[in-house]
Amino acid sequence: MTRVFINGIDGLLGARVAELLSLSPEVRIVGLGRSKPPAPVGRAEWLAARLTGKQIAELLRAEHIDVVIHLDFAGAERPAESREHAVQHNVIGTMELLGACAATGVRRILLRSHIGVYGASPLNPTLIAEDRPIARSSLSGILRDFAEVEQFAADFAARRSEPVIVPLRLAPLIGAWSPLVDYLRSPGPIVLVGFDPRIQLLGLDDAADGFARAALTAACGPFNLASDDTLRLGQAIRLAGQQPRAVLEPVVSLALTMGNRDILGHWPFDLSFLRYSCVVDTQRARCELGWAPRQSAADLLQSMRANGRLNDDRAASEAALREFLARRS
Repeated sequence: MTRVFINGIDGLLGARVAELLSLSPEVRIVGLGRSKPPAPVGRAEWLAARLTGKQIAELLRAEHIDVVIHLDFAGAERPAESREHAVQHNVIGTMELLGACAATGVRRILLRSHIGVYGASPLNPTLIAEDRPIARSSLSGILRDFAEVEQFAADFAARRSEPVIVPLRLAPLIGAWSPLVDYLRSPGPIVLVGFDPRIQLLGLDDAADGFARAALTAACGPFNLASDDTLRLGQAIRLAGQQPRAVLEPVVSLALTMGNRDILGHWPFDLSFLRYSCVVDTQRARCELGWAPRQSAADLLQSMRANGRLNDDRAASEAALREFLARRS
């Protein structure tokens, strides 16, 4: 029996991971969130509470947890209260969680991250593999938080053999609220004149499938999870039902220098991501997890535009995971 703890079961991704893991009778799932899960969680037992690091350690020890899935990041599936709160919650909170895991015999930690930690640069390769260093110093906002967490986790893991820490770097998520969805749905999303970078997206069910598979294997990662296809930013905006608003880069740069970030509207990342592409290679996840995205970036946006929400892909993801479980048994 594998005992899995999901930190952040009160998000759509956490709920979906719990529901998929419930397909395996050999898995017991315990979840923690700050509110009731927003969707079915299968056989998972869950607790709605705000716990300190010491209290989480007590919970992990009492439940004999083997695998922790850490998804609870402020600003990932709901807007953060403030940058100060986000840093405290995302970075300091993760440090406390890792300490609790090390103190209680947890064997594996799956860590939510983002493909944006590689940064956007004209020097990026066409496809970025997981061995490329993260670009912590050039990032801000939630991407900076993810990069800081990954750096701390790597330093933490280097000092001990367990727990094994496995970052899963997700493309911007479609199917739940995310910073990029907020941008794509806003009127007249800003773009830079002369630039049209390529982007990747990821469906909620494909993301949950990746976490479920990583929880049930000994694969070490990190893993990139993203759609097979890429879209130009302007194309993505139009597929989402909006028209891009082009602005000269010097105008934006001058406004940012003067402290006026409002000129970017709902754009959630650094200015460099409006200039350059950050496209990842997903071969490692395919080879080591047997994972492959079932939804393309174009289909995700067309579905979101047509229905106001993402088409449910539960049946397909559940069938794929059952096949995966059957091959392992």
